[in-house]
Amino acid sequence: MLHKEADTKPKFSEWDYAFIGYNTRKVKTYLDIADHIWTYWRNAEGGEAPFKNKYKKLALFGHSLGTLGIRQSLSAWSRQPVSMSSALHSITLFGTPVNGSPIAKLALGYSIRHALKPGNEQLRMLRVWSDSAHQKQPWPAIKLVLGQDDEVVGHEIADLIQFVGDGPHEITNYDHSELVKPSGWNTRAMDFIDAGL
Repeated sequence: MLHKEADTKPKFSEWDYAFIGYNTRKVKTYLDIADHIWTYWRNAEGGEAPFKNKYKKLALFGHSLGTLGIRQSLSAWSRQPVSMSSALHSITLFGTPVNGSPIAKLALGYSIRHALKPGNEQLRMLRVWSDSAHQKQPWPAIKLVLGQDDEVVGHEIADLIQFVGDGPHEITNYDHSELVKPSGWNTRAMDFIDAGL
């Protein structure tokens, strides 16, 4: 919807959008996703392809595994572009597997599945890294949106759910897919995106 119709809606039309994808089979760590985010921001601020303008403001929205890549990109501040921290306007994460995913074991052939097992080492390291990094270079409060019907990552508020720098969380009745594939503009999912712009 954003790709096709954002320019027809007030406030949404004030922003340009970059949709960052990656080959999940080639991702081994959260840093692999963070590298994509950093590359896109470098290109955006420099006005390099695929961007036609130079940008000074950035809002991050992520879903599922991508949310862990966003957290990694914020935490590894020594590797991120110098301007990224000061450009950050907001961060909203949908269906974030901060506790891992109970179905990660089913992702045979995907190296990243080990980094999605509940309580795995990468998640624990990211939590500590994030806590330390936020003290050195704070970012805007992260808005968490959790789906009550999300069977991929669950919605229970447990030990890992509240990272340092997280703002209040919202629980909706959405499942994992509905969090990022709303049925229309007048939906709760679009309200969360609107609030992040």
